[in-house]
Amino acid sequence: MFFTRHLSKMLFVMGLATASCFIYAIVPQWAIVNILKLPYSEAFATTYFDQGHYFFYYHWGVMVGFMGVVMVVAAFKPSWRAPVVFYSFAEKAWMVVLYIASRGFANPSTYGYFPVLVVDSLVSLWTLGYWIEQRSIFPDPEIAFPSITANLETPSQTALSDSEKIV
Repeated sequence: MFFTRHLSKMLFVMGLATASCFIYAIVPQWAIVNILKLPYSEAFATTYFDQGHYFFYYHWGVMVGFMGVVMVVAAFKPSWRAPVVFYSFAEKAWMVVLYIASRGFANPSTYGYFPVLVVDSLVSLWTLGYWIEQRSIFPDPEIAFPSITANLETPSQTALSDSEKIV
């Protein structure tokens, strides 16, 4: 039960990585140029940001940033895990699909999204492994699953019934 045993660590580490997307809401111009490696010029700023496209970056940064915060909280609150793992899988798997569908590996305009692809792919694959182990998309966090060693033969101790007790 590797994926289950280390789920909280994955949620914590990948949640921090996901929360780093707040940078797109705080300083979108810097993030677009230095992280996504997309070109930027003043002409671009006057035509692009003035048309309201910056709302996309602010929204995306806040939405994905808070997804990371919720993942970190779910690392410590088992009752949050099922819905958070489900939603993070949906969000991150969709980003992977978009990257591949846009020919991200062959498109220089999407090279800056490669770190996002790595994090989102890891979370998506981890989630699939976790669901396979749990045999459920929505496992009950209160159920303690038996360990692998629970079925091993252990010497049984026989108990004497009341009539067989030695006085």
